This record gives sequence, structure tokens and C-alpha cells, in this order.
Amino acid sequence: MAVFLSAEERSLVKSYLLLTYIQKKFDRDARAMEHQDSLDNNALYMEIIQGGTDRTNLLLSEVRRDLRKHQLRLYEVNQSENSVEAQILCKGHHGTFRIPADEFRLEASARMRAYVGLGPIHTASAEARPGKDTAASSPSRVREPARYAGGYAPYRTGT
Repeated sequence: MAVFLSAEERSLVKSYLLLTYIQKKFDRDARAMEHQDSLDNNALYMEIIQGGTDRTNLLLSEVRRDLRKHQLRLYEVNQSENSVEAQILCKGHHGTFRIPADEFRLEASARMRAYVGLGPIHTASAEARPGKDTAASSPSRVREPARYAGGYAPYRTGT
């Protein structure tokens, strides 16, 4: 039997995949920075990365709690050049969740920037269209607790 996920459940699965990916990226970057002696402000950069890691860990714990509440379990995640795919178990039924790799990386990058306190990247094409609200029409925007706002609003967990 196929698994039909609600919009909230799809958002949870997507957030979980993104947050685990981001967590690994921050951890890898922190390890690389520990061994980097050529930077003058190494402690400052480590603090920025640690702040992003802390936000990611907080959100990941909330998403895991909500996955349990919705009886969703991800048991296999595969990443290829074309897509990120997760095998899920939802209320006893198996299914597959897929997201294109380009979209996944774009959103992961936007979230990482938000978690370390940076704003969205402004491109020349966005500035060339005055009157268009690019933040509201961006497909990479998701919902997130207001405490991490600053113009960016990913997954909202209800806490």
C-alpha cells in the first residue's frame, strides 16, 4: 500500500533530511577549523559554526519529536547526484520520499546561512525585478520557529 503524506508530514520529512545533512556539514566544518592554524580569528569562526550547530540540534530534536507524534520513521536515506531519497514507514505502511538534489542543496545552503545569522543571498536577477517580493515567492522557503526569524521562516513545530 502506498503512503500518502499530508503537507505537514512532507515538511517534517524534508526538514529532518535537511537538518541531518546540515548537522553533518557543520560538524565537518568545525573539525576542519580545529586543525586550521592559519586563521587569525579561528575562535570567532568556531563560535559562529557552534551557534549554527546549536540551532540545528534544537530544531532537529523538535522535528524528531513531531515525527514520532505523526508515527513517521525514516529507515533508509540515499543521496545521489540527482536526488535525495528516504524510505519511510508511516503508520505501518512503507513509502518513498524524494527531493531533487539541486533543490535540496539550495535549501540546505539557505538554512545554513539563516542558522549562523546571515541573511539570504541577494542576486542580480532578484534586484532586477523591483516590486517582486522574492522572499515570499522563493521555493526554498519553509516554516521555522519565529525565534530564528530575521526574514527567514522554515518549519514551525508548535513550540
